[in-house]
Amino acid sequence: MAYRVEVCLDAVDAYIDGCFASEGTPRVAELAGMLGLGRETLSRRFAAQFGAPLGEYMKQRQLAFAQRLLASSPLSTQRIAYQAGFGTRRSFYRAFRRATGMSPADFRRRSQNVSTHPSTRDE
Repeated sequence: MAYRVEVCLDAVDAYIDGCFASEGTPRVAELAGMLGLGRETLSRRFAAQFGAPLGEYMKQRQLAFAQRLLASSPLSTQRIAYQAGFGTRRSFYRAFRRATGMSPADFRRRSQNVSTHPSTRDE
């Protein structure tokens, strides 16, 4: 008897958050194994349910996490790359530039220029 298993976005997000906490790279195959599914089955079900490939969703989460760190922490871009689960600084830079059109350093400068912190010049 065939049955349909829904992919739980909470489980996917919990896995990705765990990767961030351990500085591990999110991997579809690893998540599939944890959920007791094959990689292709999980990918297919995720795409059918959420309209985007699972690998793309994971990469978007990594980049969003990196952007938050760039905007709010003094960590080096290399440290942020590892915390966001990128295996190398180079892969982080490449993915970041492809997604945003700018380098992580440029993003950090722009986000700090738009900071909501009050200026101390007027005091």
